[in-house]
Amino acid sequence: MAARLAYSSMILMLGSAIVLAGGRVPPRQDMPKYIKMLKTSTSAKDRALAAEMIGRRGQVQAADVKDAVQPLLKTLKNDPSADVRRASAAALGNIATQPKTVLPALVDALKDTSLPVGLAAVGAVSQYGSEARFAIPALRSFAKEKVKDKKKDRNIMQSVNLAIKQINSAGK
Repeated sequence: MAARLAYSSMILMLGSAIVLAGGRVPPRQDMPKYIKMLKTSTSAKDRALAAEMIGRRGQVQAADVKDAVQPLLKTLKNDPSADVRRASAAALGNIATQPKTVLPALVDALKDTSLPVGLAAVGAVSQYGSEARFAIPALRSFAKEKVKDKKKDRNIMQSVNLAIKQINSAGK
């Protein structure tokens, strides 16, 4: 049952990513354009799109987006738009490199005032597998803080429990 839930959740996330991407992964040569957009665009919508596109490319080939990690970390921490911070967290999880630098930033993002940013950080942390074991207490604290009504907030608990399970089962 738990394995089926995890599998269903992964399929749902993958399907959502494909739908959002229009079924395509952006080409490597477009990454400098998206990094510049992430850093300089005055439009939150464009910055969020840039982060999403970088994350999609990074999911396929992390080396193609290595120059985007620092800008993504900066927007995760400082961008005034919750949607850009959410997209940056998700992108960092998709890229899943530089755990010593990225994971502490994602753990900090669990404290973001925006629930979608926190949930994106939950998913991103889980993508680091066993390297994220130190983050399990922070994930539990996130759930404890955000879940007020167990029935109403069931999806939050499921996300956190799935993340913890992915972290614990990685490398076994």
